[in-house]
Amino acid sequence: MSTRFPRLAADRRGVALPVALFGLVAVSLLVTTALLTSSTEYAISAAHRTAAGSLYNADAALEQYLFDRAQVGGRFLTATQNGAALAPDGQNYLIQVARLSWNPNVPPVTPGNMAVQELYSVVATPPGDRGRGVGAFISLRREVTPLNTNINAGATSGGNLKVSGNATISDGRSGTNYCNAQDSTSDYAVQVTRGSKIDLGNNAANNLEGVADTADFAKDSLAHFVLGANLTLRKLAEAAQIQFGPLYNQPDFQTTVISAAAGTDSVYNWGCPQALLSNFTCPGNSATKHVVVAIDAKGGTVKINGRYGQGMIIVLNGSLEIQGNFTYKGIILVEKDMFIRGGAAGQESKIEGGVIAFGSSSTVEDNITGTATIKYNICAIDDAEAALNQGALLNADQLRDGTTFAWYELIR
Repeated sequence: MSTRFPRLAADRRGVALPVALFGLVAVSLLVTTALLTSSTEYAISAAHRTAAGSLYNADAALEQYLFDRAQVGGRFLTATQNGAALAPDGQNYLIQVARLSWNPNVPPVTPGNMAVQELYSVVATPPGDRGRGVGAFISLRREVTPLNTNINAGATSGGNLKVSGNATISDGRSGTNYCNAQDSTSDYAVQVTRGSKIDLGNNAANNLEGVADTADFAKDSLAHFVLGANLTLRKLAEAAQIQFGPLYNQPDFQTTVISAAAGTDSVYNWGCPQALLSNFTCPGNSATKHVVVAIDAKGGTVKINGRYGQGMIIVLNGSLEIQGNFTYKGIILVEKDMFIRGGAAGQESKIEGGVIAFGSSSTVEDNITGTATIKYNICAIDDAEAALNQGALLNADQLRDGTTFAWYELIR
């Protein structure tokens, strides 16, 4: 039987709306993805641009700092030093400097000189520690002409010299010599310059161990004879590790500092001559310490009493007076006059090395009396020269030893 009604076609009404909605969702997702990708890439690009700019600014600040310091000259980088440098972005970048190594075992550029090579780390960081920083290694060199004194007597005076009482001056012939030097005896016990006199009184046999000599050069040539042609007493004093007086914008030397300060105080700890001190043990590492001390006498007299030390003492603008119980190993250089007195038993002044009074602008007689003992000691002189040469290197001008190397970026 056949139906009387034809089959109706499929009804597609209502499909357009879901399809349209699905298309809108797809398009929205695509647009959103594109927007997210674009904004992410923009953010990454902006961050990279900012970071790169910070890096370049830090690098520029570091190079600017080194350039500015090099223009200052002298010792333009120090072992620990902080500073700032203006970068192209107008901000002040923090500069931190640290010395990484100190190598004295390098050949000098000028034959006969002493040289040292230093390695510094220089780091530039942005203000507030926000951004990228850079660092670099800088190699520097210092070079000096070493001191090599010509001291050939236990005591040397540019003027008249009197030795009296129980004082003793020796050319170093007696006793032991701790560095086993072959030439451990000086030419003379006492030497004065041409035209000056030596007064040994009536006790010359006991006051002198060696020969008393009058040199063939005048007082004005004594500094040249002892220090060499290119050095002066003031130039030596510039290399002193410890300085006193207005000439160096430092406090005056204090006469009454107790002996204990010589082993502990940061200013009066001049080292400890263990070999010369009886019934006493040097504190800490002071037995191996040798210090160069420069004292501005301000036109007067520096007085030392009851202290010990080793290295070198340089007295400028005046005279030196040592009174009782001062034990010293090294070189003592006095621009004007010297008065060395030993006290009662147990308070003797004892000096080993060499003592020189240049007698500048003076007509006063140098005097060594009481129980004072001065003995030439080549080992003490060598140690004092080494201490001064080390100080000279520390104060020498720095020169760039090659270009900046090992540049590195700080990751935060």
